[in-house]
Amino acid sequence: PYLHSHNHGLYYVQPNELKQMVEKRGKQGWQLAIHGNGDAAIDSILDAIEAASKAGIDMKSLRCRIEHSSILHDEHIARMKDLGVSPSFLINHVYFWGQTMRDNVFGPEKVQLLDRCASVEKAGLKWSMHSDAPVSRMGTLHKIRVAVARDLWKEPGNVLAPQEKVSVEAAIRAVTINAAWQCHSEQEIGSLEKGKLADFVILESDPRKVKPTEISDIKVSETWMNGKQVFKS
Repeated sequence: PYLHSHNHGLYYVQPNELKQMVEKRGKQGWQLAIHGNGDAAIDSILDAIEAASKAGIDMKSLRCRIEHSSILHDEHIARMKDLGVSPSFLINHVYFWGQTMRDNVFGPEKVQLLDRCASVEKAGLKWSMHSDAPVSRMGTLHKIRVAVARDLWKEPGNVLAPQEKVSVEAAIRAVTINAAWQCHSEQEIGSLEKGKLADFVILESDPRKVKPTEISDIKVSETWMNGKQVFKS
């Protein structure tokens, strides 16, 4: 339930209906990316994927993904690992709405479960980040900044769930090779290797050598796509 309330969020798709949908599309070989914000929604999604797996469908090979995965308990992370499910975090929840989620939505204890980047990294899950644009800004460097700093827009100097901070390297993987893997595209994009498309940017500063809150201020010097320069500042 929400803070100071017995109210819960509403299902857009009822659990039994979701199980039917997941089994149907799983049999057809669809990769499933399912929106799940609260912990009850994530329970329902994992139950549906587990049911499909028990029905004999190779759900792990589909690389199913939970979009947002906002509130994750330890048992969710363990189940995701067992089922081959990965999370994609709307990481700007922390920066733009972390304060109100702490004070008005979840409370200081439950908000520690918001966008648990470090926990899923430690568990060995391939996680990614997204902006959900136009819900929040698209900038990739800003997402990296928030994953590393966990800072709050409305409370400069304060952080939310500092135990969920990750290294710059882990945050970069989340928006490159991990994201490519989630989309079954790691053979074409996501890292600089022979035979891949050579999509990359050159930054004016090393994000590992600036303050975490300054990562989003780094300018892009060059952009290359498929081995060809398409932008130079």
